[in-house]
Amino acid sequence: MKMTIETLKFPCEFKKKLKMKTSLGNLSINLIDGHLIKINNTNLSITEPNKIIIKNSFTILIAYLYEDNDKIYLPVSNAVISFTKFVKILNEINKIRR
Repeated sequence: MKMTIETLKFPCEFKKKLKMKTSLGNLSINLIDGHLIKINNTNLSITEPNKIIIKNSFTILIAYLYEDNDKIYLPVSNAVISFTKFVKILNEINKIRR
């Protein structure tokens, strides 16, 4: 079984909105490109979403960004949230200090 893997670039507009709307002082953000895996000679494909990994010294948050840039999936809580809610969460994580 042969497969073709294409890289899905992280959307530039999402990166810009994220940098404009969040205070990143205490956070480390890692944006990882997703992949589209196509199985040759079939109509099957698998989409690996873009990943957002946010860390500070006390918390790690992993989120997935699929094709819709306004909806973000949080696997820890099994929830789909809006970009606005995501920004609020990031700003709250940024405030956490010991």
